[in-house]
Amino acid sequence: MALEDIELDVGGTKFKGIYIAILFSFATTIGGGIWAASEFVSRISNLESSVEELSSSIPDIEPLSLDINAIKTKIEDNDLSHLQGKLAELDTLLNGIKERQTEVLSDAATSKTTVIEMQKEWIEIRNEYKAMADAIKKFEQSVGNFKKEIDDLWKGLDAASSPLG
Repeated sequence: MALEDIELDVGGTKFKGIYIAILFSFATTIGGGIWAASEFVSRISNLESSVEELSSSIPDIEPLSLDINAIKTKIEDNDLSHLQGKLAELDTLLNGIKERQTEVLSDAATSKTTVIEMQKEWIEIRNEYKAMADAIKKFEQSVGNFKKEIDDLWKGLDAASSPLG
């Protein structure tokens, strides 16, 4: 059974096999187009509902624009020349601090040099003191020896003056 042998009788009109195939392909194309159009309309409807949901969830922008305008006004109200004056004053103060810091650092360096010199002098004085202390100890020893010799001499004189006694 070939396609040419098939016949369809609809309301007294006879359709041959090839015409049935062509008619079937047109009908499926039209049906596919209708389905695509309904799918497109359905997607458009979904997008519209999504946009409505989003627009209801977005807050009103007008209060934000009022806040922004208020901030702009406050910025304009703050006098920029006043701020520039304050910046100049701050710059002057910082320069003064910088100069004082330089003076303090130079004074610290001078003080450090003075301390080092005083340490050297103190070491010299300490060494002289040790030498003097050693000399005093030697002097005390020699005075002690001299005193012992004098005592021995007195004992000898006492013994010589009284031989019996």
